[in-house]
Amino acid sequence: MTKQRQQTGAAGEQIACDFLQELGYRLVERNHRTRLGELDIIAEYEEFLVFCEVKTRKGTGGPHPSLSVTTKKIAKLRQLGEFYLSLKHLTHMQPRFDVIAVQLADGKPPVIDHFINAF
Repeated sequence: MTKQRQQTGAAGEQIACDFLQELGYRLVERNHRTRLGELDIIAEYEEFLVFCEVKTRKGTGGPHPSLSVTTKKIAKLRQLGEFYLSLKHLTHMQPRFDVIAVQLADGKPPVIDHFINAF
């Protein structure tokens, strides 16, 4: 991954975190890494433990960022979520998987699409 892509991804994740906090979510963890992979954002909202996958793109052309969440990626995120729940002994929380797509265009505010319970 190039440095520019890493910076774009980090910027999108920060925008997503700020967005979620404005909506009343409590951030639990960011970039939780295991041997299985990474969870971008883990947050609590009401009775849910929300696992958020963030996809960020520069510019408005091309496919929507959310389209890069493939069936293979969904299976991996579900596996990571189950592993996290068992690791932290969070049997009292209802897991939920969201996707947040962030589109960045120079000189314009970011466009944020939040897909609640995406899969």
